[in-house]
Amino acid sequence: MEIRTFELEFARFIEKFRDHIREAFLEDTIHKRELLTHYQLGEKMLEDLANSVLSEFTKNIDKRTSVETIADKYVQLGIRCREDGLSFSEMTRAFILLKRHIWIFFQDSNFAGQPFDVRSIVALNNRTALFFDRAIYYFLVGYEQADSEEASELETMYDAFVEKLKRDIVASMHRDKA
Repeated sequence: MEIRTFELEFARFIEKFRDHIREAFLEDTIHKRELLTHYQLGEKMLEDLANSVLSEFTKNIDKRTSVETIADKYVQLGIRCREDGLSFSEMTRAFILLKRHIWIFFQDSNFAGQPFDVRSIVALNNRTALFFDRAIYYFLVGYEQADSEEASELETMYDAFVEKLKRDIVASMHRDKA
């Protein structure tokens, strides 16, 4: 089987069984590992993440998603998660576990039992790793962006406080002279 055909078949396979992969991922992350369970919206966030990532992943395997699209999407996700106070390490772990569940499902399915060229499997593994590496990287970029924006807001508040303090001191000195 040609490498390109293999990737397309894999993309269709993941799309077809996306619900099974998502449910196994949610069972593992929420119920077994209790990932993000201390956040009120943690379960909904993980479900949305799984749906979104699996959809983008199948498009990316098929090479229909540009790097810029991935960057925009995951930078925004990183910003949103930081603003919502979600843990970066737990979100990164969620990405890693989702990638793991794709491969577990692949191994356990009949799809993996078909004879494939080693080059096809290696190419697919590389595309999978590249997608998740980019998603995590751009997620981190967004997370850090939100951090730096918060710091500048804090600096602005601090500067305003210092200016107010200076005005109050000057006003107090003028009252004392009068």
